Amino acid sequence: MKIGIVGNGEDKFTELGKLRAKLEIFKIIVSHPNAKIVSGHSRMGGVDIWTEEISKLCGRESDLDVKAPKTESWDGEYGYKARNIDIAISDIVFVIVADKYPEDYRGRKFKECYHCYTNSHVKSGACWTGKKATEFGNQAKWIIINNW
Repeated sequence: MKIGIVGNGEDKFTELGKLRAKLEIFKIIVSHPNAKIVSGHSRMGGVDIWTEEISKLCGRESDLDVKAPKTESWDGEYGYKARNIDIAISDIVFVIVADKYPEDYRGRKFKECYHCYTNSHVKSGACWTGKKATEFGNQAKWIIINNW
């Protein structure tokens, strides 16, 4: 079994949100003891990097399958799209996203996530990956983290 764990970058979480997200990642990892753990190794940090760190802390480094993009573009040579498709072929993709932007967030803000057309969480490319997983007939589970 392969599980993909994707989500927001670190800047979209408050300190409390980070703790809650890390706890969810830990719970996913320990509840799937025989699974390969797929991460997207985002340069934005956050869920991808925390997944790698927590996997190692749990003694699961050999179970990690890191899908780091080779180029920082959507369609480039093994860019974000190809990387996200590789994650989406996991049996289950867990999408961990923040419910609201932190007050000090300086990036672009959107009223809804334009990947899944909801305002229940902030925009995340991880939603594209989750939706793609369901198109492939795999499971996707959204975990919305309360930032407050």
